[in-house]
Amino acid sequence: MKAVIAAAMFMLAGCAVLESREAVVFCQAADTVTTLHALDLGAREGNPFVDRLLTNLGPGGFVAAKIAVTLAVLHYYPDLSSDFVVLINAATCAVAAHNAHVASQLERQPTE
Repeated sequence: MKAVIAAAMFMLAGCAVLESREAVVFCQAADTVTTLHALDLGAREGNPFVDRLLTNLGPGGFVAAKIAVTLAVLHYYPDLSSDFVVLINAATCAVAAHNAHVASQLERQPTE
């Protein structure tokens, strides 16, 4: 998992790529998958909004919310500044990379 995220981050290294629609989808999907994976391994959610969403609606509600956010960004994409899209994608992919790191640390912990 960590290698896949690292490879994907290198592929998304340029600003031109980070402002693409594909990057919107990739970064949102990566954040979703890595969040759920880390939580399954025992991590806790650090974002209070997402934590409340997960508590009230569960993983399915979280996935639905991430899909809704992705579709909203794609819908308004033509009206958004490229700098804003780059910022959002970079932040979201950074969170996904952090999630992958946390998951890899949890996977290395010995089980009792």
